[in-house]
Amino acid sequence: MTDATFSVDIAARTIRGLLLPYGELSSPSVSGTEPIMFGKGTVALPADPSIVTLNEGHDSLEVRGRATALEETDAGIVAEFSVARTPEGDALLASANATPRPRLSAEVRGLVRRGVDAISGALRGAAVVPQGAFQSAALFAALDPITDAPADELREVITDAVTDALAATQTPEAATVAPDTTEATEAEEDQKETTVADAVVPATLTAPGAPKKDETTALGLFAAVAGVKSGNTEAVKAFAGGDAAFAIATVQHSGPSTVTIGADVQVPNYVGELWKRRRYERRFVPLIGHAALTSYKVIGWQWDDGKEPVVGDYAGNTAEIPSNALDTKQISVDASRLAGGHKIDRRYLDFNDQGVIASYFDHMTEDVARKTDEKALAAIISAATTTAPGTVPSGIAKGLAAIVDGALGVIGTENAPSFAVVSPELWRDIILSPKDDVLAYLNAGFGLEEGSAAGFKILPGNVGTGKVMVGAKEALTFYELGGEAPIRVEGIDPHHGAFDPAVFAYYAVLVNNAAAIRSVTVAA
Repeated sequence: MTDATFSVDIAARTIRGLLLPYGELSSPSVSGTEPIMFGKGTVALPADPSIVTLNEGHDSLEVRGRATALEETDAGIVAEFSVARTPEGDALLASANATPRPRLSAEVRGLVRRGVDAISGALRGAAVVPQGAFQSAALFAALDPITDAPADELREVITDAVTDALAATQTPEAATVAPDTTEATEAEEDQKETTVADAVVPATLTAPGAPKKDETTALGLFAAVAGVKSGNTEAVKAFAGGDAAFAIATVQHSGPSTVTIGADVQVPNYVGELWKRRRYERRFVPLIGHAALTSYKVIGWQWDDGKEPVVGDYAGNTAEIPSNALDTKQISVDASRLAGGHKIDRRYLDFNDQGVIASYFDHMTEDVARKTDEKALAAIISAATTTAPGTVPSGIAKGLAAIVDGALGVIGTENAPSFAVVSPELWRDIILSPKDDVLAYLNAGFGLEEGSAAGFKILPGNVGTGKVMVGAKEALTFYELGGEAPIRVEGIDPHHGAFDPAVFAYYAVLVNNAAAIRSVTVAA
């Protein structure tokens, strides 16, 4: 079911729609908050959409799914959610595909408003509700008290008063204006006098005209401003010069003594998590076959060695045709697991510190990729069949010769070699060889099969000093969970004020033909 702001995909188990519209005045929120209007850029989106959960009716215990995409458009925040494979999730998809359908509703934390306008906030969650407060989307929920933006009125009053007072100290010559502007000038002076008269003067200040101990202090300034109303402009003149004591007092960033103005007022330039290294991309898993893991045990079968169906010479003339002995064997492997988790103070959930949570899951997911890549390389090494190295021609790097020896072994099994993993020191010799020599040698070596090394990958790897692994992609198959992997789990631990995030991953490696993986150790 699809309309301008809402769509449901039953097969994919997704719901997509306008979560928070811009430029529309809401009805009161579920907590009784007065109507509010959101604009583009006022609500911050998390770096990882998956931390935004979808619940039923703004009940955090009734989780129905998780966001897979968040997008800020001119119309508002558009969200797509993956619905959980649960009976409650099935019911939600059914109701979302019926009439009347439910509406999406945003859950906003740290909301600051000025009148009806939202100033800032952060998206934390979402809900499906039967009735909306916006024309385009459902009622929003503020997860904590809404703050009103402060108005700095006192500063404006003081600034105006000081400006007008200093202006009153001008000489008659400087204040002379053309006859046709006298009337406007008098109106402006009346307005200035009104502004000064309205300024709030502390009760501790000395009355106008009374002796002052220090005419260039902050207290003296306020007293001088108050005296302007009664015509005493002389006191203000002391503050117009550059030698006023309070005007030239030294204000250092971090001193003197215990004065630390910088520490009190400076705003940190927060930049979030810093770059440490590029994101890990798997190098060895793509070298071998890949398939989805749908069960904890992977089972297959093969014809037994020497007992595959074959044909033979036949004399004809009603003689018996050739027939050999046949047999099969079962091959199976159990899945292996990777997991990791922590107990984290729930303050990261209760405040707008979602960057830490998003980074946590990002690093855990990256490490699963790193660990599974290591498992794939270990499987290649473990399954390899040993091949003796041949003579190395003069001027040819030992690593290159070993690659050709291994490739010949793979070709001998009626398979096509597709990759070589070379120990780092042999890799260095290969890279330092002239490019034309490398290409010519490999092309000549692979000429035993097709005359070209196109598509053949050579990678450095920790396979052992002086070793080279050469194999066919089909020799091994790497099984792992399809879809969103690894599995993310978040548990709430209220008795310790914490939540428990964790990740789980499963994988299995099945050896299809060990003879199609060759290990060559170069001569010393």
